[in-house]
Amino acid sequence: MSNIIFFFWLFAKISFFTFGGGYAMVPLFQSELVFRYGLMTNELFANMVALAQVTPGPIGLNAATYLGFQQHGVIGALAASAGAIAPSVVLTMIAAAFLAAFKENKYVQAILRGIRPATVGLIAAAVIFFAEISVFTAPIRKLVSMPVSDWFCWQACVLFAVVLTVQLIWKKINVFALLMGAIALGLGLFYLSDLLQTA
Repeated sequence: MSNIIFFFWLFAKISFFTFGGGYAMVPLFQSELVFRYGLMTNELFANMVALAQVTPGPIGLNAATYLGFQQHGVIGALAASAGAIAPSVVLTMIAAAFLAAFKENKYVQAILRGIRPATVGLIAAAVIFFAEISVFTAPIRKLVSMPVSDWFCWQACVLFAVVLTVQLIWKKINVFALLMGAIALGLGLFYLSDLLQTA
């Protein structure tokens, strides 16, 4: 029971202190799940976020459900999901009740203006994390002292370039089709890389 309560509290804490949702949550997830509690490695964390992103629903809720189920089955998934949702529900109800009275308050406006750059910083941290785990395959701060072949992942660059080009050319392309195409292309590129290495 204590583990279930821990998972509820953990995701409630992350959700409560995250403004901007989505990728703004990634640095906080990483800080708690990878560095503080050691529940997963950076690679597993990146895979979890990728799976949470391609499945329907908010990324934070999907990630909480995934990890809760992985650690404690259905009960863990429910506890983690409830923890991820609870702060949003409570804060939304409070905001709805007091919005009319405080929407012009200078202190509230100042707080919201302060949150914006913090949200941008959190999203930038998520971009750096995914760059280090995919394109660079090594911490950015160490790249200067390493040979390019040790840290550059050409498959990830090709995949990014192709998906970006397709998205720019066919702006109304179905997102599901784009994801499935990206998965197929990624598998093909990494299979080709393995063939070249063993040839």
